Amino acid sequence: MHDYQTFLHHKLIIIGAGASGLMAAVTARDLGIDTAILEGNDRIGKKIAMTGDGRCNITNDYTMTGTDDEVVALSRKYHSSQAEFPLPVLQQFGIRQTIDFFNMLGLPLTTLKEGLMYPMSLQAASVLDIFELALEERNVPVYLNNKVLDVTVSSDHPRFKITCRTETDEQVVYTSEYLFICTGGLTGQNAGTDGSGYVLAQNMGHAMVEPVPAIVQLKVQYPYMKALSGIKIQGRAHILVNGEVVRSETGEIHFADYGFSGPPILQLSRIAAVHLSRGDSVTLSIDLMPKRTKEEVIEFLEMSWGTFAHRPVAESFVGFLHKKLVPVLLKEARIDQEPNLLCQDLSWKTKGIFYKILKRWDFKVIDTHSFEKAQATAGGIVTKDILPDTLESKLVPGLYFAGEVMDVDGEFGGYNLQWAWSSGYAAAMALGKHIFK
Repeated sequence: MHDYQTFLHHKLIIIGAGASGLMAAVTARDLGIDTAILEGNDRIGKKIAMTGDGRCNITNDYTMTGTDDEVVALSRKYHSSQAEFPLPVLQQFGIRQTIDFFNMLGLPLTTLKEGLMYPMSLQAASVLDIFELALEERNVPVYLNNKVLDVTVSSDHPRFKITCRTETDEQVVYTSEYLFICTGGLTGQNAGTDGSGYVLAQNMGHAMVEPVPAIVQLKVQYPYMKALSGIKIQGRAHILVNGEVVRSETGEIHFADYGFSGPPILQLSRIAAVHLSRGDSVTLSIDLMPKRTKEEVIEFLEMSWGTFAHRPVAESFVGFLHKKLVPVLLKEARIDQEPNLLCQDLSWKTKGIFYKILKRWDFKVIDTHSFEKAQATAGGIVTKDILPDTLESKLVPGLYFAGEVMDVDGEFGGYNLQWAWSSGYAAAMALGKHIFK
C-alpha cells in the first residue's frame, strides 16, 4: 500500500478500511466501479487484527440449519431500534455466502467450538494479508494516514468533497460521486476507531442512538469480589432489570476483582449497558449449580450434611464447589467466625442462606467496562433514515452506510464481523445495480 498526497477523484470513495469497508471495496471493484479507500491508520484492518484473541472470529455457523428459516435465525442474533432492519441485508449475504467469499479469495475457514469460524491458519493476520492481495489484484488504491476532517455535499458533480489531513499535516481533498461511511463504532479505540463516522453522518443530517459498550465485562457492587477473583465456573447467569429476569445464559463464568466476565456475561452485557444508561436497576444473578433444581440442591446438601454431620461446615463443600468460593459463602451465612462449626449444628436459617446463594447469588451491576474493553457498540446512526435493502441514506442520495457505524450490533461469537461482511456487500451491490441499471 502507498500513501498518496494529491487531489484525486474516484467514482466511489469508502471511508474506513475495516471489515465492512474492505468487503465493500472488493465487491464494488468486482462490479467495475472505480473505487478507493480512505483510512486514517497506517495500515488496513487494524481492528480486525485484534479480534478473536488474534485469530479473527470471521463468522459463526451455529444458525446454518439448511432450512428456510436459516437467515431469520441469523437475524435474531442482532439488535437494533428497528428489530427487522438487519434481515434484508442478511438475506442477500449470509453465512454461506461469507464462507464462499473467503474461499474465493483463497482463505478457507475452520469451525471450532460453538460454531465459531476462523481462518484455517487461526491467525487474524491471514485475513489482512488476503485482503491486501485482493485490493492489489483489483488495483484498488488505499490512501493510508488520511484522517477525514469534513465531508461537504453538493447538488452538482462531483457530489462529495472529502477533506483529509495526512500524517505530515497536509490537507488533501478527494471528490466522488458516491460515498460509503464504514468507520465503525466506538470499540477498538486502540486501533484508531473514534466515532468520527457519527460526526460526519450527523453533519449530513442523520440522527443517532446514543452508543453504549456491548459484549463487555460487567462491574458489580460487592464487598468480597477481590476474594473471588480468578474463579471460573460452569454456571448460569440471569440479568434482571428492575427485578424482572430479562435473559439468561449458561457457560463459563469468570469472577474478577471488578465483577464478572466470560461468554454468558458478554452475551448479557448489552442489556445491562442499555438499561444502566436509562437509569434502571440492573442485577446479575448467578446460579452455581445450574444442572440441579433448587429442590435437588436442598436434597443434595441435606444428604451431604447428614452423612458427614461430624465435619466442619467449610469442609462440606469440598469436591463440588471451587475452593475460593467457600470462605465467601461462610461470610454470607455469617458463620465465618465459627471455623469449627459442625454440619450437625447448622441452623435452618443458615441452611436457607446456602440454599439461596447456590441457586441465586445476586450482584448489583453498577457499570460496564469502557469502549476500550468492549467488543461491540450498541447504538449508532439511526436506521429509520437508511433504506434497509440498499443501505443508502434516505436523506443524502449517493451516501451509503456499512458496518458498526449503524444502530445494529450482533451477539458474541463472530456476528458483528458477519454484519460487516453482509452490509459491506449489500451496499456495494446496491450501488452497482444503481450505476449499471
